[in-house]
Amino acid sequence: MFLANRIRKIRETQNLTQEDAAFICGISASAYGQIERNAHKSTYETLIKIANALNVSITFLIDTENETF
Repeated sequence: MFLANRIRKIRETQNLTQEDAAFICGISASAYGQIERNAHKSTYETLIKIANALNVSITFLIDTENETF
């Protein structure tokens, strides 16, 4: 599973919209959408913000081999 897909699936399991997640992360909805479409190379700092917004550890977020949420 690609990281972008994992981020989207985790967000969806928490019933958050992209706009909700972006607001919590402190980034624009457009930037967040690009991350989920993998059109943007995320920095480590941005991934930390996303992990915090989705209430998961950074390790869990980037564990693309683990398909459980």
